[in-house]
Parts: sequence; C-alpha cells; structure tokens
Amino acid sequence: MIAWLMVLAGVSVMACCALGAIGLYPVLDQLHLLTVTTSVGFPLTGLGLIVHRGPTAASAMVAVIVALVLLTGPAMSAATARLTAQEAGVVKADSPP
Repeated sequence: MIAWLMVLAGVSVMACCALGAIGLYPVLDQLHLLTVTTSVGFPLTGLGLIVHRGPTAASAMVAVIVALVLLTGPAMSAATARLTAQEAGVVKADSPP
C-alpha cells in the first residue's frame, strides 16, 4: 500500500508540473518545473516501484535509472538554462560558465 502511495505521489507531482508547464511560456519558467519533476516526482515513483518489487534485479535496474536521473538532471538543467540565456543574448557565447 505504501509503495503505491509513493508511486501515486510521484506521478501526481509529474502530472501537476506538466500541466503547470502548459501555462508558462518562458522556457526558464518551464525549466523550474522540470527540475521538480526530476528531483522529486521521478525518484518518488522509482522508490515506490522498488518498494513494491522488493530486492530483485528489476528493482536494481530501477535504482540505477533513478540514480542516473538524479545525477544528470541538474547538469542538464544548467546546460539548458545557459543555452537559453545565450540565445536570448543575456550571456555571451564565449563567456566562461
């Protein structure tokens, strides 16, 4: 029961962020909702699936995928924000990161 509540909470966070992103036009505002999805929604869903399945190979694969998303999510968000700022002319392309 707890596992499905965790999955439901994670999916709810991702669905709310997706619906919120529809109403936001600037890419940077949408990017804020993406970081919530990758740092809260996806790990909650993955953890719920791991708890539901128990110690199996499938749970290990889900744990690896969740860890990869948690590790690469901030870097992807920063790279996307920087590219968006460069295209908008806020940051020069040759400036240091």
